[in-house]
Amino acid sequence: MVECKDCRHFHVRPGDTVWKRKTGCYHPELMEQSQSDGFLKEQEIPGDAAKINADRKCPKFEVKPARESWVARVTRAIRA
Repeated sequence: MVECKDCRHFHVRPGDTVWKRKTGCYHPELMEQSQSDGFLKEQEIPGDAAKINADRKCPKFEVKPARESWVARVTRAIRA
């Protein structure tokens, strides 16, 4: 049993509207509409995570990588 919020392809984005969903599954094979160009990313429509993972056995689930500690992020930013 997997949760969408634990998947690396699930993104929560502000600005959901009735006609264009922004929160959902951004896996390339499960998106409703994807764009190849970077400047068109705003037009992408992700897959409906509730429908894709209805049985809690998502075939494309990948564990979200652990976030670096605050100290590691600060030291990496200072070195860059």
